[in-house]
Amino acid sequence: MTKRLVLFVGMLLAVDLNAATTNLYPNEIKGFEFYAQYLAPLRPHQSDAKQVIQILGSDQGFELKDWKVFFLFSCSEDVINCSHGPRNDPLDTIVITPKHRVSMRHLKFPLAFSHSYGGVSEINVTCDIYTDKFGLQYWIVSHDFQSYKKGDLLRIEYGPAPNEKE
Repeated sequence: MTKRLVLFVGMLLAVDLNAATTNLYPNEIKGFEFYAQYLAPLRPHQSDAKQVIQILGSDQGFELKDWKVFFLFSCSEDVINCSHGPRNDPLDTIVITPKHRVSMRHLKFPLAFSHSYGGVSEINVTCDIYTDKFGLQYWIVSHDFQSYKKGDLLRIEYGPAPNEKE
């Protein structure tokens, strides 16, 4: 009887924990799901550097087998002295980049994503950007470049939902 009660209470706690840690990014593309497994419960514009360190052990990013994960933080009020150091800046965006070429050329993005254009001037690459209403973005290379081919995934961004942006 006691074992059954303990098992039942354990099952209730597991259900409650799952309900509390809902996926902030329900439109993740199959095969590119990182939030629930690696990033939860971090929340852009709500979590801060101390929470990133508490959850992941570092605010300097980490590597998975085929991916690099890093964090962008918003500067606190003191923009003039905004630099890395013993600060507790708010988390702005979580960025995941592939270590090797990942082609998404034949992927048709669901209607949940809007399309826009952007680029990264440091590497002179233009992208098709697919964004959903939760702040999830897929940056797809739009043309062949020296180091990238059209349709390559440049990065995935987990940011704040557009209505949460400052």
